[in-house]
Amino acid sequence: MRIIATAGHVDHGKSSLVQALTGTDPDRWEEEKRRGLTIDLGFAFTQIAEQQIGFIDVPGHVRFLRNMLAGIGGIDACMFVVAANEGWKPQTEEHLRILDALGITRGVIVLTKTDLVDADTLALTLDSVHHRVRSTFLEAAPVVQVSVHNSATLDTLRNTLGDLIASLPPVANTHQPRIWVDRSFAAKGSGTVITGTLTGSPLSIGDELMVQPTNVAVKVRGIQSNGISLDKLDAGNRCALNITGVDHLNINRGDVLVFDGQWLGTNKFDASLKVLESIQHAVSKRGSYMMYVGSREIKVVLHTIGSTSIQSGETGFIRVALPDTLPLVPGDRFILRESGRDETIGGGEVLDIQPILRSSKAKPNKEILRLVAERGWVQMEQLRLLAGRNVDISEVEQELDGWVTTTNNLTEVSKEVSELITASKDVGIDVATLTTHQRLVLPTLTNANVREGRARSADANDVASHPIVKLFADAGCMPSDAEQFDKAIIRQLVQRGILVHCDELYFHSSAVDTAVNAARQLLVANPQGFTVAQFREHLGVSRKYALPLINHLDTTGFTRRRDDVRIAGAKL
Repeated sequence: MRIIATAGHVDHGKSSLVQALTGTDPDRWEEEKRRGLTIDLGFAFTQIAEQQIGFIDVPGHVRFLRNMLAGIGGIDACMFVVAANEGWKPQTEEHLRILDALGITRGVIVLTKTDLVDADTLALTLDSVHHRVRSTFLEAAPVVQVSVHNSATLDTLRNTLGDLIASLPPVANTHQPRIWVDRSFAAKGSGTVITGTLTGSPLSIGDELMVQPTNVAVKVRGIQSNGISLDKLDAGNRCALNITGVDHLNINRGDVLVFDGQWLGTNKFDASLKVLESIQHAVSKRGSYMMYVGSREIKVVLHTIGSTSIQSGETGFIRVALPDTLPLVPGDRFILRESGRDETIGGGEVLDIQPILRSSKAKPNKEILRLVAERGWVQMEQLRLLAGRNVDISEVEQELDGWVTTTNNLTEVSKEVSELITASKDVGIDVATLTTHQRLVLPTLTNANVREGRARSADANDVASHPIVKLFADAGCMPSDAEQFDKAIIRQLVQRGILVHCDELYFHSSAVDTAVNAARQLLVANPQGFTVAQFREHLGVSRKYALPLINHLDTTGFTRRRDDVRIAGAKL
């Protein structure tokens, strides 16, 4: 399904046109019918050229502008309506500027009520419309002259809409479903029902969603689209969802349904802002602003980036602070109004949902390279969430084990680690002491080897051949105090099993072997066990060395203590 929004001045025939095309009256409320104007969003569906089309009939009266703004999120194109008997009006202009600011790029211009004017009046209105849409996205749009009482003109419009739909790009699948709620009500026998347009990814019955910004968990109980019950709904379709887990009074227009864990959420973002030429003043942080994004109307605080203000007709950058956390992504469009002046300021595009630089230094855009450069290192999954889309490996400069960085940053960290390894000489660097990013670059270094948890220069001597080893080997069961030696080397020798740590002393492994043989010989001569004194005399060492060795034998299972003697352990 493709979604088309109507736009235009009040009473220019938008609702009547939708009803003529679809057979459905989009004016749902008694007040709408009594007053003859649309005051809330209306929806209708039809099929043109084997393609389902959903129409969003939005209010045209200035008093109901916010409802109109809530209705134009997630649309594919517009049907821009101008009555032939009244021509271009101030709200016509405002609707055009809003659509332009929202990034709508395709549409059809429809001149309605052509049966109420003569040929000269019709020609004047047509000329006026062409003049008004010059230099806008509707400049090259087809213009269809229609009377709802003339089926031939309606057929022409259907054919034109069919061509428009055929020219639209495929609906994007970002694998992140999102529904901005535009209505919520209770259905008898079903419970809470919400309506909105599904974007990003399909949705199925049984799916569990989160309501943002309230963080309420809900479950999809039923799905309807165009009055048809479905088990699964594709992205790009209008829908009504029957959900459980929340009362209809606790979910409102402007809330969002998303999968939990798929969105970063933001209460501060950087964006572009195009100020309308009709605005007679500059836009700055001063003022009371309302933002319209998705279907949400929200009061915001903004600061300009790079300048103190943005002049009328110019495009600048702003940092926006939100009172709630919302699931936004780069590329989302919004409209900005100033409450005090009650005027539409302009519109823009979300560029960075989690800015990390101060606004005075920020240079926001949607480029992947900027996101990476500002952060130094970022995991690929985090980058996907920041970008709001899947990121291809070709879009990044360097990728290491799921982390992304710039070439310059990789070079700097590689140099840093290389210098550390070189300075460590034969000792090497304990890999556990390196940062995550330093460890990532180790496999890329041609001058480094990693063995037994230490990184050394490729030309470093093996620790096993270090002069310390010979000193301890020659010392036998009476080693020197290890405090005089490099602790890092001692630790490595222990890790390699060349030295053995016994209480406060370090022995060569051969000395431990000697101690084991001494215990075995003593037990042959003394089956009932031997004392520490006998062990000390047999080794020819003092108690200082004998106790650590015999304790080590106890610990490792070669001997066992029984009262004041040692007997054979499991390993003897």
